[in-house]
Amino acid sequence: QPGMSFNTMGDKLEEHIASLARAAHENRELFVGTVKALAAAIDGKDKYTRGHSERVARISVAIGKQLGLPEDELETLRISALLHDVGKIAIDDNILKKPAALTTEEFEIMKTHPVRGYKIMSQIPAMKEFLPGMYMHHEMVNGQGYPQGLKDEQIPLQAKIVSVADTFDAMTIDRPYSKGMLLPEALERIGSFVGTRYDKRVVDALVRGCNAGEIG
Repeated sequence: QPGMSFNTMGDKLEEHIASLARAAHENRELFVGTVKALAAAIDGKDKYTRGHSERVARISVAIGKQLGLPEDELETLRISALLHDVGKIAIDDNILKKPAALTTEEFEIMKTHPVRGYKIMSQIPAMKEFLPGMYMHHEMVNGQGYPQGLKDEQIPLQAKIVSVADTFDAMTIDRPYSKGMLLPEALERIGSFVGTRYDKRVVDALVRGCNAGEIG
């Protein structure tokens, strides 16, 4: 019967599509797993930054949800946040692990990490959509940030979100020379930089996320 073979063909096609979907999913998981491993390796260089990139990714996604970003943009934001400090792989361990505040010279070296991360990752075409968070998370809306000194509307939303999430995490963890801030204190401090360092919409979304118990 011709109908019979048609059904078999349909089944075969369905199986084929299902296995393609599985492969794509496994591929994605492998990719995300590799990104997480890379982030963990960088964070693990200094015991005070352990878990930092994972937390920044979680906070970034929570902010993105408050801003109503669609699912695919949230996923891009998550990867971008996980990778935001990847350039630190090229920074000397003496600077990365220094238990005290950095000297001016050391800080200038530390400030090269967004450019270094960008140089490493921009060689990979598939990484293109994750680059803004990596390259521009130290830009400030008043144009006083680095490495490019971009102003408000020149900074992509992805970078503005990672910037706030990064600072928020750094403020709330304990370090050898300073105790982490409590939630209300950290939010107040970040709020004081709205319009100079940070975008108001992003900070408002952080506050909403904290109040909703999704952050912190």
